[in-house]
Amino acid sequence: MTPTHSTLPVLARLLFLVALLLPSLGSATTVRMQTNLGPIDFVLYDTAAPRTVANFLAYVNSNAYRNSFVHRSVPGFIIQGGGFAWSDPLATVVNVGANPPVANEFSSSRSNKRGTIAMAKLGNDPNSATSQWFVNLADNASILDGQNGGFTVFGEVSAASMPVVDAIARLPLVNAGGAFGELPIVGNIANNNIAKSNLVLVSATTAVTNNFQGLWWNANESGWGMSITQHGNILFVAVYTYDDSGAPIWYAISNCPVVGTGCTGELFKVEGGRAPNFNWAGANLVLTKVGTGTLAFNIIGNATFDFTINNVVGRKNITPQIFATGSTAPAVNYTDLWWNPNESGWGVSLTQQFGTIFAAWYTYDTAGKPLWYVATNCPVVGNGCTSRVGQVSSGTALTAPWRGIGGINDVGGVTFTFSDATNGLMSYTINGVTTSRVITRQNY
Repeated sequence: MTPTHSTLPVLARLLFLVALLLPSLGSATTVRMQTNLGPIDFVLYDTAAPRTVANFLAYVNSNAYRNSFVHRSVPGFIIQGGGFAWSDPLATVVNVGANPPVANEFSSSRSNKRGTIAMAKLGNDPNSATSQWFVNLADNASILDGQNGGFTVFGEVSAASMPVVDAIARLPLVNAGGAFGELPIVGNIANNNIAKSNLVLVSATTAVTNNFQGLWWNANESGWGMSITQHGNILFVAVYTYDDSGAPIWYAISNCPVVGTGCTGELFKVEGGRAPNFNWAGANLVLTKVGTGTLAFNIIGNATFDFTINNVVGRKNITPQIFATGSTAPAVNYTDLWWNPNESGWGVSLTQQFGTIFAAWYTYDTAGKPLWYVATNCPVVGNGCTSRVGQVSSGTALTAPWRGIGGINDVGGVTFTFSDATNGLMSYTINGVTTSRVITRQNY
């Protein structure tokens, strides 16, 4: 069983019908591949596999993967794409144009484990990789590391994107002949004809060199900050701060597309949710646009946050907040935006630095007003962490000169327990009331 490089067969029995197109700075490049089942973010190993990364990015940056599709799925093994695309002008399938093959860069230090991305090759030719890629659905080291010179792993799927990969792997398969003997199918096939809308289609690919994800603050204004979650070229910014009366409030920029070294997006306030010690009821949620925010990052790792909130314009200088150090990267990094998709309207942003997690929890008080809690020191032990939870009593609005905060109150405790890299349980006691919520990484 091998992820071989395939060529387009004669599709005598397969008719594809035209359908509407479905609809601190790091050095690692992230590629977002937008599919009709959701976005997949590939974090590339720029330094470890430079030739293979450059080869992959050449296809990404030239839009060669646009309208390509996942043409092979082997449950428990791989999903594979990058070889074939739908041509709208020709109303048929064509080969993705291949660049010259890239020299093999296999290394046993980059094994074919679950979630890694590698290049497919022709049989008995270690240096034949061109456009076709595959994602390992399981630990395939015993099969692929020693075969055909080893298959070059050059990146990994982000933990938040693995549910999309797994969803593709669960699709039903049809044998359409040749390279399409294990073709995953979306929806129902009408009149025995596989339409374009039945394909796992890639509508766009975007590469972003810098990673801005993390906890940001102004060290001279301790008491407010922001959590930046980055998926591909889209930032989700959650700002925990205060309103004009000094009461805690949070704002969100849910869609801030990176252009160059910055992004601009609409700034929203949400109210009408339920306090975390009650059963969730989000029917009364009200989403209000209060302005815009622009983040501009510079080469030394600092940034500016320019904003307009309720027609008041302001600027804050911000830097990454460092709260933990170490020498060994964690086996699983839980940094991400987490939520319960059945309770849309609240969430928790986890920032992990080595063995410590900082949790910023965006929720509501008993009156439905936006409220946030923080767990500033949650040491990871095994597959989770436990911390005290604090609430700031009062502070200074972003739109006013900073005057400090009124104090931090201990309101309870929280325990995060993760069943895997994507799913977990958030158990907590707030003001004497104990409950729990199932959480998962939020894919957007």
